[in-house]
Amino acid sequence: MRLALFLLLMVAISFQASCLDFGDAEHTILSEQGTNIIIVFMITALLIASAYMIGKTINKVDFVVFAKDEAYHLGFSLVALLSIGGVLIFSCYAMDMFYESLFENLSSELSAGCYSSSGQGMNVVSSCYMNKMKKFAAGMSESYIDHYIDELMESTFTYNIQIPLLTSYSSTAGAFRKVISNQYDIINNSFLIPALMSISMQKLALDFINENVLRWILPVAFLLRVFIPTRPMGNVLIALVIGLYVIVPFMYVFNYAMNDAVSGDCHLFSDAICDYVVDSYDCANTCTNSDGFWNVGRLIPQAFFLPNLTIVILVTFMTSINKALRVIG
Repeated sequence: MRLALFLLLMVAISFQASCLDFGDAEHTILSEQGTNIIIVFMITALLIASAYMIGKTINKVDFVVFAKDEAYHLGFSLVALLSIGGVLIFSCYAMDMFYESLFENLSSELSAGCYSSSGQGMNVVSSCYMNKMKKFAAGMSESYIDHYIDELMESTFTYNIQIPLLTSYSSTAGAFRKVISNQYDIINNSFLIPALMSISMQKLALDFINENVLRWILPVAFLLRVFIPTRPMGNVLIALVIGLYVIVPFMYVFNYAMNDAVSGDCHLFSDAICDYVVDSYDCANTCTNSDGFWNVGRLIPQAFFLPNLTIVILVTFMTSINKALRVIG
């Protein structure tokens, strides 16, 4: 079983050689933890050789079996280290599928400007989308704050009528605008500010994943993978790196492309989302109003629902990869 899975992995690696650049990942690993990996590798090899010789000398089958089993694990770790680009094969095929199917079929409906036929990777496109969504959320929040302040100031308008030597009358003619200002304030504090905070944190996390996962976590993962006592932790970290570097950018590109594709469907729901205050008492402005509820609603899934879906898929993917690594090597 192990041999079959190992051969399948090697076929996958060789088949996609033209799709991924193998040099970057290996260079990063060796430049960051190369010395430590070599030291641990030599210590492990020495331990295996010692166990094998002791087993042969004193005729202990357990020592020989242990040495052969660990030699296989060490050899698999070396192969995986030298061909980590192949382990990321899913990134290549997912990107190809996404660009060839979705981008081509929806090219007329995607207006974000984050796509390019020059072959941009998912990491670049996902970062572009997050940046645009953050600016979109920040712009809406600032607009709602401006409306809140304007309406609040208008609500303080009063006029006085004085009858000399007799009496005077005062009236707050704009008091009703306090209700309108409260509506802008509630929407901003209940939806827009939390959405902006969530999207901002997601952008920071995505930028860290795109820029630092391969550089910092992957070398440590292989260091732990080579050392016998920490091999299970190394498998978990390798699965984590593959999931973060492949699944997370893919899911963000997919989520925001869907958001971009349906952005023009407001007219289908204009009657349901019309608000007379926000839309200036005319529902014909619902889909053209940049502060309308349609744009508020577009932020909610991206800020709260879809990140949870991404986490679920990431955990599922990590679990599968971790099991595969334990079974194979």
